[in-house]
Amino acid sequence: MRYKLLLFFLLLSLSACTFQVEMLTPSEESAIPAPLPSETFTLTPASFSGSGLPTESPTAKPPTFPTFTSTALPSSEDPYPIHFVANGTFIDIVDSIPAGKSKTYSINATGGQIMSISIRQSSEGEWTYISMQIIGADGTMLCPLSVSTECTFWRGILPSSQDYFVTITPVADALNFTMRVAINPLGMTTQSFHYLAESGNVSFSYTDEFAPVRFTEIPVSKVTPEIALQYIDTQAYTKTNLLEAVFLFGSTTQSDIVQSCTQPASLGGPESVVGNVNINGIDFTRSEAIGVAAGNIYEQIYHRAVLHGVCYEVIFFVHSANIGVYGPDSGVKEFERAVLLQRFEDIISTLVIQ
Repeated sequence: MRYKLLLFFLLLSLSACTFQVEMLTPSEESAIPAPLPSETFTLTPASFSGSGLPTESPTAKPPTFPTFTSTALPSSEDPYPIHFVANGTFIDIVDSIPAGKSKTYSINATGGQIMSISIRQSSEGEWTYISMQIIGADGTMLCPLSVSTECTFWRGILPSSQDYFVTITPVADALNFTMRVAINPLGMTTQSFHYLAESGNVSFSYTDEFAPVRFTEIPVSKVTPEIALQYIDTQAYTKTNLLEAVFLFGSTTQSDIVQSCTQPASLGGPESVVGNVNINGIDFTRSEAIGVAAGNIYEQIYHRAVLHGVCYEVIFFVHSANIGVYGPDSGVKEFERAVLLQRFEDIISTLVIQ
């Protein structure tokens, strides 16, 4: 199971998160630019392949940006080139890879741009561990950082203009997974995506610091999550005890859940109500829970409300390692919890229920 994999790699390396790693520092000739000022950019997507989730697309905005294209290679050969349409800033690619096999994709991008790559597994078949390798044509390794670590997503500033090769390797059959590749225009630190719920009357926005994933952790919700957004800022995981962070949203009209919607459920740890919060005119009951197991800490912050016979649930899920499991010379530090929670708050602040 996923927990066993997490614990195994945690105990094996006793270093930073085993699934997410930092970008290697390039030479002076290709030094990474200083962090850009905070700014959000939104525009029309390059393309979207349906895969069972409701429609989601960035908010339209018309400025002109260069077209991203990858090396022209026959589609039947490896690597498989990824093409962005004119002014496109992201693309979702649906693909399948059998167990024991891997597939490499090529992407051409400009140095200084922020790129993110993530994978959302479909609900078909069992969840499987899918590792990722990203390497530049010049040999620069973006992830993983070393032979003793692995990554399942990556987001960072590209060190130079060149082709980048992404190799995906699943442990078991990976059927109809969706790989999202987002590249922000130069000078833009983020781009925003708009999510419309299955019901059609709930929406919210999130930046490319998050990406849709298949959530298969311990049961922590009253309502089956309709969408799970994993925090994929690589630097937030590098040399910290943060293992994963996920934003969950779900709703239901199931009568027994509606009746007890705002009551504590003690899922994933003892849960207690801490107050109420008003989100765009809707009062939500807020509660918190913490569970601890084998050096792992699972924190949930719940927001629940009943409106027109529907129970709505939003969860901030944070999985970290007890900082005490790391040696004093490991260089691992506590993750920036306040920064992470603010990223969650930024999403929920856009939640609109009609």
